[in-house]
Amino acid sequence: MPESQQPIEGRDLMIERILAGPCSHVLDVGAGSGKWGCLLKGKVRHLTALEVWVPVVEKYRLGDPYDEVVISDVRHFNQWDEYDVAILGDVLEHMNRASALTVIERIKAAGIRAFLTVPISLCEQDGTVYGNPYETHLDQWTHEELEATGWKLLHRGTNEAGTVEIGTYELEPIR
Repeated sequence: MPESQQPIEGRDLMIERILAGPCSHVLDVGAGSGKWGCLLKGKVRHLTALEVWVPVVEKYRLGDPYDEVVISDVRHFNQWDEYDVAILGDVLEHMNRASALTVIERIKAAGIRAFLTVPISLCEQDGTVYGNPYETHLDQWTHEELEATGWKLLHRGTNEAGTVEIGTYELEPIR
């Protein structure tokens, strides 16, 4: 499953920030290959993968790094308040702007911490990838647009190929 190839510095900073606050129940939205589950296993009490496409769950055996796997489209997910942290690793660009803003508002309303990695420079991806219809990029976010919706920049870098700028962000809960 292609990922934005978040720079290691951004990944490490994100893990540090996740572990610095309440993090007993972590939700990995769009778990994909299970990267965040593998990185956080044993460091938090409960890890849940939220994945929309069943073949991904099977291919990457998401039940191994995660305590629970929920098959659902994030646009229809409403159990945000069961978690301390939500990770949206390369998710927002795969839905239209209105849907993404709705998801962000639900996270804010739940008062949980959220972390995001997303391409912030042009990263075209048309059609399915590995047959996954949910992999198409439907929207392009800029750093300024993310800041305007409440995301605080943690790190900015490029993927390994140096072709795409990746932003790592944190959304502080509103209490």
